[in-house]
Amino acid sequence: MAGDKFKPQYKRLLFIDKMIRAGKYPSCASLAAEWEVSAKTIQRDIDYLKYEMDAPIEYDKSRHGIYYNDKTWFLPAVLLSEGDILALLVGTHALEMYKGTPVAEELKSIYTRLAQLLPDKISMAPELIFNRFSFYGAPARPISADIWKTLIRAVLTQRVLHMDYASPRSKDPKQHTIHPLHLANIEGDWYVLAFETRWEDIAQFAVSRIMKAELKDEAFTMPKGFDAQRMMNDRFGKFVHASEGTKIAVRLLFKAKIAASIAEKTWHPEQELKWHRDGQLELAFPVRDLRDIMPWLLSHGSAVRPLAPQKLRAMVNAELEKMLAAR
Repeated sequence: MAGDKFKPQYKRLLFIDKMIRAGKYPSCASLAAEWEVSAKTIQRDIDYLKYEMDAPIEYDKSRHGIYYNDKTWFLPAVLLSEGDILALLVGTHALEMYKGTPVAEELKSIYTRLAQLLPDKISMAPELIFNRFSFYGAPARPISADIWKTLIRAVLTQRVLHMDYASPRSKDPKQHTIHPLHLANIEGDWYVLAFETRWEDIAQFAVSRIMKAELKDEAFTMPKGFDAQRMMNDRFGKFVHASEGTKIAVRLLFKAKIAASIAEKTWHPEQELKWHRDGQLELAFPVRDLRDIMPWLLSHGSAVRPLAPQKLRAMVNAELEKMLAAR
């Protein structure tokens, strides 16, 4: 097998397993000659199989080779390519933009273990990979690990959840009994879409604002027609609406100095762009509630002018007057 001596370890492990399973009773010497590597390298491979992967390997003195004393054992399949695993490791570092969420650390731990499967040619310590890529997102609110686990169980088992929720509109936490339907990470923060039993409607709750969560024995059924994907597509920013009510057509005019950067992004799946001869850009899209776009709209300052609806223009003017009065 000339030229293969630099192939990754897992390919040698697969070959060793194949030879043992075929009843060839391979030895360190024969395998080393086949792969053009040292006998010590093959011995390390065999030790890895035996002590790290619990392979039932024994040595047969009469045949001068190794065999399995339990033929029901199988080598775990490695289904990921080298590129796949490297992409996962890089993706793990991207999860750091969601700091404060338990899932980030859990996935990072899993993907770090996958680093051990990287082939010899590109194998490197995980910390080296992480140090060569950077991802910075919006600050994420921290989530209690216990509440996260309880919520996950509720979603997966479709069980009722009783919680104390600290709404930003209330000084004291309020009690809610919900049917958790869907978890979504929106712009760095986790939210649960749930049927609130008292309101008899689907609502959006920030997971970080759940102060206490108690899983009940009572099970619930998914509401007929519930479509989380449709709700995600209808949202603007972090605001999700369960109702399929009337959409409001919004038209905004961006000045030429930021028009190109606005055109580069998809702000809404139904958006439409229209370029003006003077370089300005008109952006149109539907929303469920005009309040959803106010923070984003105001963040562009004088570089954007609302064209429609008239109510939106009035809302912007009123907010600007409040800002001036507060100075």
